[in-house]
Amino acid sequence: MRLLRSSGGVAAALVLLAAAACLAPGLARARATGRTQVGSSTVDSTQFAVRYLNGNKIGMALTNYGFIGTDFHNGTSSFEYPLGSGHQHMVRGGIWIGALALDNNGAFIGVSTGAQDAGAGADVASATSKISEYTPALYYLIARSSLPNSQYSDPDAVSELDMIADFSDRPADPYRDHRPLNVRVTQYNYEWSFSDYGHIIFYHYVIHNLGPTLHNAYLGLYTEMASGDMKAYSTFPPPASWYRKKLIAWVDSLSLFTERYCENTAAPYPNNCREDKVPEITGIKFLGARPSVPSDTTNLKLTFMSWSWAPGAGFTNTDSLKYGMMSSGIRQSLTPLPDSLAPVTGDPVELLSVGPMTSVDTGDSVTVDFAMLGEIPSYSDLTNNTQLLKRAAVAQRAYNLNYIVPVPPPSPKLKIVARQNAIDYYWENSPENFVDKTSPIGKDFEGYRIYLGQNRDTLDMIGQFDLAFPPHDTTGFNTGMDSLKVGGPWSFDGVTYQYRFTVKNLRDGFKYFAAVTSYDLGTPDIESLESGINQNEQLAVPAPTAAESHGQGVTVFPNPYRVETAWDRGQQARAHYLWFGNMPAKAHLRIYTLSGDLIYDTDFDGATYHGANAAGIYQPGNGLAPVMSGATFGWDMITREGQAAATGLYIWAVEDKSNGRRQTGKFLLVKSDRENF
Repeated sequence: MRLLRSSGGVAAALVLLAAAACLAPGLARARATGRTQVGSSTVDSTQFAVRYLNGNKIGMALTNYGFIGTDFHNGTSSFEYPLGSGHQHMVRGGIWIGALALDNNGAFIGVSTGAQDAGAGADVASATSKISEYTPALYYLIARSSLPNSQYSDPDAVSELDMIADFSDRPADPYRDHRPLNVRVTQYNYEWSFSDYGHIIFYHYVIHNLGPTLHNAYLGLYTEMASGDMKAYSTFPPPASWYRKKLIAWVDSLSLFTERYCENTAAPYPNNCREDKVPEITGIKFLGARPSVPSDTTNLKLTFMSWSWAPGAGFTNTDSLKYGMMSSGIRQSLTPLPDSLAPVTGDPVELLSVGPMTSVDTGDSVTVDFAMLGEIPSYSDLTNNTQLLKRAAVAQRAYNLNYIVPVPPPSPKLKIVARQNAIDYYWENSPENFVDKTSPIGKDFEGYRIYLGQNRDTLDMIGQFDLAFPPHDTTGFNTGMDSLKVGGPWSFDGVTYQYRFTVKNLRDGFKYFAAVTSYDLGTPDIESLESGINQNEQLAVPAPTAAESHGQGVTVFPNPYRVETAWDRGQQARAHYLWFGNMPAKAHLRIYTLSGDLIYDTDFDGATYHGANAAGIYQPGNGLAPVMSGATFGWDMITREGQAAATGLYIWAVEDKSNGRRQTGKFLLVKSDRENF
């Protein structure tokens, strides 16, 4: 049974290695060059790499404890794929380092682990959890980006979003019997938002030896993959039944293991796995390792092992046993699956490791790289993993090229304005000067694509504009950009925008996702690449602005509100809402029953309102803050006592704070034919 453990913090008295002399190469320089730290300045700096920065489809909690994922301690993304779906695919993971080492007490076999078999729900930053044997060498994670439009833009960035964590296995963990190897690890995560790269996160570990020479070192990644739909649960961790629905496989030719959801109780798999509940296939791939002694490269052997989750089991409870697993060289076949690793009857965890690195001297560094990737197969072919295998090859190519990959120009800075039945797009032209270092012509920008949709994952391209002069006249329609410049340039909040595009005939009160991407010419070897939609994706709700209301006065729509509307159909009770339109810029709203009881009141400021009071419109920390018209307020029909408003006739009053004028009216709620609404 998996138990939720208490979550005490790591002792503040830990001896930390944050002195500049102990930082990873480049990290001391990071402070001087202004790289942006992410997170608090406290020891417990477990961080989630916020994906709105670049739009990768994998969400992953990253820490400076050698640990990845959340242990399902909370709802933060733990290999969530696709991001926003609630489909989580990993309980925990972490780096393993094993070697023959030496300390003041003599020679020993040591393994330092970032994660191991343990009860789900434990707080990794808790000394009582005993999951990770690393502690932070920096108090925070560092973010940097190759995108010139990013707040984390940095010329040293490798990808559209680099996340850098630094941790060490020294001093010895005071809460467990562990002998440190005296290593410090810098974990670099690289990710992009476009093409197949948008489905991959790279892990580049640099291991620095701070102590005596390490012999026959092995580097590995431990994981517990376990797919499920976290939105189906209201408590953390989910129940024990979650962990026995794993179908794992090993693709030896690609050094890749995969995992997917499976409820089936008997072979052959994946028949009757009910993959439709969680259809995605995810995988972890070994990419390569670079020893400090070049001749070691030819002697490296890869190990893949899987066993049924067993905290404290005899075969994993000592460093010498863990080292034996890491160094075994076994590439375990999973055909056929033994009962201990099969869905329902088994509960597998996984280990990938590589070595030996015969000698890692004091001050030397070695590296190991992995990739986490995913595929969303079509519902007509849920057993297919063609895209996943292709992405494994893409990841390997990126590693082989030292992560110098062809990239599209970045998405432009985008300003969205919501108004009556329309959305205005404004964007700037900096992508046109972007230089792709892999392109033979450097500045290979070709054009812009405009997207709109009501489903965030399936936006429709509604416009395309591209350059019309050589050599930029071979891809697209050669429309030129002149039609987008009429009336411009435009300025908002100190930013100048050169282009504008308007979408009309939209429905007021409905939510629309909008984005503008950039794409390049491509080459004979690489197709034309397009930037990620999520780089600048925004959410907007059309409705009349103050200027468009023409003094018509406050209105409520729909009125009457019958059970639910088209914009909130099928949602939970607290995700429903109705709109107050033509609101004054600053106002106070009150809602009464016919008997005069005040059931709701609030202040309204159109300049700052984004719908955070209504879960169906916007939940801070979970989604995009919508762009509103500045004159529209959404009420979730929940009273100030926290109860759902009953069917009936209600009176509203809106007071304009600028002049004290009051408007009143009535609206009708009809909800009696729906239970629990």
